[in-house]
Amino acid sequence: MRNRRRRRRRAKEEAEARAKEGEQRWTLDVRAPRQNLLGQIRSYYLDAISRLPTADLNTTLTRGLLIAGHCYGPLHPVHNILLNSVWYSAAFPLRPGDRIDVNVINDTAISRIVQRSLDGLVALLRHHCPGLSHDNALWHLSLSGADLRAAVASARGAAPSLLPPTEPEAFQAAANAARHPKPAALAFFASSVMPSVERDAVSLLNNKRRLSSADILRLSTMLLPSPVPDELPHPPLQERFPAAFKLIARRRKLLVRTYTEWVQLADAALSKYARQTAEHYQLHIIYAVGALQDEFGMDESYHVSFMAWPEDPPCCASTDAPPVFFFAEALYPSGSEFSEEDITLCCMVQPSPTGVDSCQVCLTENVQVDHPDDSENFGGGQYCNIDGIGKDLDCQITSDVDYRCFDPDRDIDFVEYLDQDFTRYTSASPWHRRHKDDIDSAILYYCKRYTR
Repeated sequence: MRNRRRRRRRAKEEAEARAKEGEQRWTLDVRAPRQNLLGQIRSYYLDAISRLPTADLNTTLTRGLLIAGHCYGPLHPVHNILLNSVWYSAAFPLRPGDRIDVNVINDTAISRIVQRSLDGLVALLRHHCPGLSHDNALWHLSLSGADLRAAVASARGAAPSLLPPTEPEAFQAAANAARHPKPAALAFFASSVMPSVERDAVSLLNNKRRLSSADILRLSTMLLPSPVPDELPHPPLQERFPAAFKLIARRRKLLVRTYTEWVQLADAALSKYARQTAEHYQLHIIYAVGALQDEFGMDESYHVSFMAWPEDPPCCASTDAPPVFFFAEALYPSGSEFSEEDITLCCMVQPSPTGVDSCQVCLTENVQVDHPDDSENFGGGQYCNIDGIGKDLDCQITSDVDYRCFDPDRDIDFVEYLDQDFTRYTSASPWHRRHKDDIDSAILYYCKRYTR
């Protein structure tokens, strides 16, 4: 009798173990296509960023790319990114005084636009193929390299072909799923304007890999034949939410300081690289920064991914060639600015689409920095390979990109959220409740929650 009970208990434990293993395998199987897609879409964004002129990318196109430059649409994902970014920047431009013009795009900004683009892709694919479940949509998109046309053909068991005309409601549903700032305007553009200019726009993109400022102006004129209706809030947001605007101003000031330091780091790395190799490069864009901290939470060293153009291209090199991808490691500067002495490594790399071949430090920070493809130790963290099925983090409610690309006339939801969150923060603090008039101190402490 005792042996029989023991056998039953063992059989039950083995069955539970098999069920748990099956559940874990199912979870990995479901998540694998999404992770592969996020990596693939990230590579499309890096490709698009590498094609834009530096001056425009860091000024007029920043908000369009990071807020509205989604990859879904009737064309190749890279073309969709470029055209959606240029169109939005032309239709809803930021005033020059509201921009932060700097050669930096934060990794969190890229991660967020990648995830939102994927959400829009899934919604658009399920419109074309209504019988698809969410997981099956991810599967077909993964098989098709995040290309909507190929994914529709895959789901239908047919050869890839041009998509039939898509009604505005489908694009608006995709834009809503992707949290586009102007869903209705995008739906009108994609369904009514884009079909009439598609051939000319694609021809320009196919014939020139490296776009010039003149190309961006030509595309802007082509994609925006007439102004888009744009109702601005009244009274102005700043009059209704003064505390939120003070918060935003402080965060933007901190971002400018941080981004300026990162540009100094990249410039010092390129200067040291030039001295070591006699090859001179000019910074195009920094797109990822990871920081190793000491036991007190202070930054100790940095890993940085950036792109740079050759300053003096060889006579045989094409001026249409893409920028070069670099990795740099730097110690925390001993002085007020980064110098060559702070750079411990600067080398060319190839961007990794899936996050493999990363170091433990950047994995811990959930920052995808493209590292050299060898087995060195970086920043005290063991260089390692991962399986490409890492954490799939939800987008943060707010991110640095919201402050970097803040539009004081149009970002109503962001301002309202900040105002409500700040009110909750001050109401929960006894000190702030006793000092209600000291708004500046409350803003200072509120902002410290998000900075190291």
